[in-house]
Amino acid sequence: MAVMTSEPIRIAQITDTHLLADAGSRVGGVDSFAALERLLPLVRGDAWVPDVIVATGDISDDGTPASYRRFRDLIIPLGIPVYCMPGNHDEAAAMREHLPGGQVHLERGLTLGPWQLSFLDSHLPGEAHGRLSRDELAELDTALRDASGRHALLCLHHTPLPLCAMPACRLENAAELMSLLARHSSVRAVIAGHVHCAAHERHAGVDMLVTPSACVQAEHLPGPDLLPQRPFAEVHRLDGSRHGFRRLELYPDGRVATEVIWG
Repeated sequence: MAVMTSEPIRIAQITDTHLLADAGSRVGGVDSFAALERLLPLVRGDAWVPDVIVATGDISDDGTPASYRRFRDLIIPLGIPVYCMPGNHDEAAAMREHLPGGQVHLERGLTLGPWQLSFLDSHLPGEAHGRLSRDELAELDTALRDASGRHALLCLHHTPLPLCAMPACRLENAAELMSLLARHSSVRAVIAGHVHCAAHERHAGVDMLVTPSACVQAEHLPGPDLLPQRPFAEVHRLDGSRHGFRRLELYPDGRVATEVIWG
């Protein structure tokens, strides 16, 4: 699907909305539906309207059809195309059946003028950590080779940045992704979520961006003793008072301007 837009191209990334089937249900003490409902007027602001919204996983917390329908109820009135990919809490079959339609899409890629967006699937059914399959990496490699000189933005749920010592918070084969990126100079930025915090690092000319949750934030406590068997609550501090998303402006020369907006 090719879309021609004025410059710069504006992208809003929302992630980790963690919606539930039942009204009033809470995640980490937060009504995730109400949190997203409050955030969306900022996503489609009066002075800054995105061309596309990218939802990078954990759209649902319980993987139920009702949770995906509730997401559609909130997002469709914005009148902006939305591209979704799965996170570890999502149920792929339910997503395919209950999310697409109208302005909501489940696709592998999108061309926006001089930019190519790739939407990656890093979720492993039944696991919290992520992994990009061999087929997924091969498909990405091909897409980047065939991008006809366009700049590339990669979108996935699990960040390749090692922001937490717990394996559950990581992309298991991050090194393979980084090796692939080193072969493609067209990649300008990678956006992800999963760890419920904000981060921005630059590696080999690529902006590695992590976007906070639209629901609840997490502080990841450092230390070499954070073994997999340690309870999640012992090594993370949750903050349900803030909800965020990311704005990106993609320029024809490959520059990326970005900021996190808190609601």
